[in-house]
Amino acid sequence: MAIRAVLSQEDKPVTFFSEKLNESRQTYSSYHKEFYAFIQALKHWRHYLLGNEFVLFSDNSALLYVMQQHKMNHKHAKWVEYLQSFAFVLKHISRQANKVVDALSRRALLL
Repeated sequence: MAIRAVLSQEDKPVTFFSEKLNESRQTYSSYHKEFYAFIQALKHWRHYLLGNEFVLFSDNSALLYVMQQHKMNHKHAKWVEYLQSFAFVLKHISRQANKVVDALSRRALLL
C-alpha cells in the first residue's frame, strides 16, 4: 500500500518519508517496490546525501546485488544510473531488526 523510509544519524531517526502507492505500483514485486522506495527516498533527501558517504539498509537481500546485475529492464537501468551519483554502502538488515520502519507500517491503536 505504501513505501516508507527513515533517515538516521548515529542510529537516531532524524526524519521520515512515506508515499502511498497508486494501484499500478501496488502490483509491483517486492523487489521492485523496495528499489522504488530507495529511489524515492534518495530523491527526497538528495540535498542531505549528495557529497556524503552513507549506509543504505534494506530488508530485501536481493537488492544487495543491484549494482552488479548485467541484465535489467530500462526502468531499473535508469535507477541504477541515478544511484551512481551517490556514495553509499548497501547493507542487509533483517525485518526483525528494522524496528523503526516496521513501526511506521503499523496502524496506530486507539487508547
